[in-house]
Amino acid sequence: MPDYSYSAIDDNGKIVKGRLVAMSEADLEARLLQDGLTLVRSRHIKTCLIDRFFTGSKVKPRLLIEFYHRLSQAMGLGLPLLSALDENAKTLPSKLLKRVVGEIRVGVEEGNTLYEAMSRFPKIFHKLDLGVIRMGEQSGVLPGCMKDLANFLEWKEDIRSVLKRAAMYPAFVIIVIGTVIGVWIGYVLPQMAKVLIDMGVELPGITQTILGISQFFQANWLWIILAFMILGVIFYGFLKTERGGILFHRCLMKAPFIGEIAGNIALARLSHNFATMYRAGMRLTDIFHILEDNVLGNRYLEERLGIAFDYIQSGQQIAEGFENAGGFPPLLLGAVRNGELTGTLDDSFKRLGDYYDSEVKRAVQTLISAIEPITLLLLGGVFGLIVLSILLPLYDVVGSFGKAY
Repeated sequence: MPDYSYSAIDDNGKIVKGRLVAMSEADLEARLLQDGLTLVRSRHIKTCLIDRFFTGSKVKPRLLIEFYHRLSQAMGLGLPLLSALDENAKTLPSKLLKRVVGEIRVGVEEGNTLYEAMSRFPKIFHKLDLGVIRMGEQSGVLPGCMKDLANFLEWKEDIRSVLKRAAMYPAFVIIVIGTVIGVWIGYVLPQMAKVLIDMGVELPGITQTILGISQFFQANWLWIILAFMILGVIFYGFLKTERGGILFHRCLMKAPFIGEIAGNIALARLSHNFATMYRAGMRLTDIFHILEDNVLGNRYLEERLGIAFDYIQSGQQIAEGFENAGGFPPLLLGAVRNGELTGTLDDSFKRLGDYYDSEVKRAVQTLISAIEPITLLLLGGVFGLIVLSILLPLYDVVGSFGKAY
């Protein structure tokens, strides 16, 4: 869609400059007149590769959350969709998102639905977002669907923040102590060992072992890095296969500590996604197809969902389909069965999502509390061995000096 820079005069005679997406110069002039501006001159802006590089090709999730929230509020106050898009675009800090909103506005003005206009940007608006918006338009509750979508994306960001905070401390400790150990093993110990050997001191077994490890890494560091890279590529390729991804995520869910967190995160995503889409009025077929498309982050549970949907299509209830597919906890099965009986399936999934949210945060906090002492003990033990390998020969030297005098 053409992008124009313009100069215009407002009612007070002041020059106003800006940038706007429009179908043509005539459309640009008409839109400015609606805002009380008289077009003086305009210029078509051609998008170059440098501009695309600096604006980027993705939009941060927090910006999308703000976009959905403001659009929902503006439409809830009674503003028409075009006016709501205009007001939203004025406050967006992202050049890319501002341009996209401008093109969406033009698409809507041409007669497309909001869903059709947004579908032109699949890298920014995902399938779930588009599905909720389409159902909101069809059912006439678009502001409410926008609000639910914004709340759902905000939940995803909160979970991501919790996991990042959980990983920061162990990663920092490992990097710092690992760097110190690398300096001692790679430089300090070899230099000191050389001096002691020149003095005729016999190195203890622990010192010789650590020194041998140090010499091995120094002599073969390039091959070691290459081997890890090859293993990483093989493992990545294995995960990309259908069976490999399913097998990995199934084993991951059985791992101690981490398995509980990974499983609860996937179940929380399942519950919140299902509740959001079901509340928007989407068909079960669309809901399950979206959930199976790498939405849960767990290939094993996504495979179980596909099997469950096959049972549901054969005439079984949702709870029965989940139960026959296997892999889902009894709590989820009971809540879904109760939701079907009472006609509150979306509320049941919403409560399940809240429950698994709290379980994820509790498990992450427990894991952090366990990792801190375990990390310090393990790395402290390794560091202690290195220090001991240095102190033992020094003790022998000091002892030999004492005997000499």
